[in-house]
Amino acid sequence: MNEIEARETFEDDMRRLSYDVIGASEHYNIWYIYQNDCDRPKYVNVMNNYHGFFKLSISAQFRAMVLILTGIFDKNTTNETISMYSLIKLAEGFKHINPCILQEIRRKLDSAEELVKKVKVLRDKVFAHSDRVDPLEAFKRAGISANKLKELVELSKESLEKISYAHDRGSFKFDRGAKEDTYLLLDNLLKLEPIPKSI
Repeated sequence: MNEIEARETFEDDMRRLSYDVIGASEHYNIWYIYQNDCDRPKYVNVMNNYHGFFKLSISAQFRAMVLILTGIFDKNTTNETISMYSLIKLAEGFKHINPCILQEIRRKLDSAEELVKKVKVLRDKVFAHSDRVDPLEAFKRAGISANKLKELVELSKESLEKISYAHDRGSFKFDRGAKEDTYLLLDNLLKLEPIPKSI
């Protein structure tokens, strides 16, 4: 691959990885609103009134976040997978990107390896495969909290920003409004009369 092709591949992979990082962040934000101890009491009756929707939405947001995060932090750089590690590997081929910056990013990614393994337990045992494992047992085995998931989301954003800035002083807008839209939706539903459930 010549230098122009390498640059095009790198920039395309960075753009595609940015969609995953944005997705993980937005899915986390929505899921966290549904689940956290501050917001849930305010909206629990609304969510119960539309139980079918919110039960699936909570699950879908969490599942999407887990699947995307495990892809972002995939260490396998020998296949066609686009991940933070594969992006660093491509970036190492450019003279204009300071290798010290890439080493620092890789060090931070490596320091999150135990946390990523816990997220992979959820992916492997609950979401991506149909193992004969009780989902609650898999969650217990993973031993992961909302704060730890947020750490991974923030690390992915920080890492991508640093790589982009080192490349061409670029940056990304990670907040696309899902958090605000979720609050708006829930607040609007709060204003409606409760819909009685048919039996």
